[in-house]
Amino acid sequence: MDGEEVQAIPIPKAHTDGDTLVRFQNANVIMIGDYFRSLGYPNIDRANGGSLQGMLDGINTAINLCNATTKVVPGHGEITDRNGLIAHRDMIIAIRDKIAPLVSQGKTQAEVLAAKPTADYDAKVPGGATTIDRFVGQVYAELKAGK
Repeated sequence: MDGEEVQAIPIPKAHTDGDTLVRFQNANVIMIGDYFRSLGYPNIDRANGGSLQGMLDGINTAINLCNATTKVVPGHGEITDRNGLIAHRDMIIAIRDKIAPLVSQGKTQAEVLAAKPTADYDAKVPGGATTIDRFVGQVYAELKAGK
């Protein structure tokens, strides 16, 4: 496209079942869309084929396409870089790992929310306060379903 090599890379079952990463190779830019956001907590649209593992796999795909100077354009929020992707992925894993034992113990979604599994990140996630319940609920539902 006008001398730019553009790749559209399908990312299955991340935010939805139809996510696509767009890579502008010469410009060293990737546009991720809604399976990565630097504003608020992630949104796993399970009703439309999204999954926690697909989101993590998609973020790992993006990380592997980046170098130290790659600009990463999220679906929502400020442009970031490879380190931002790594921090986001690690946050998702840490929160999942706090929710999983609570689900295994038979806790309700309300009890899991009351345990504040996102507390270590709430001050670091811009706009996070408005998306905590949604994200925790999505992770809870997926872990409870055993997916």
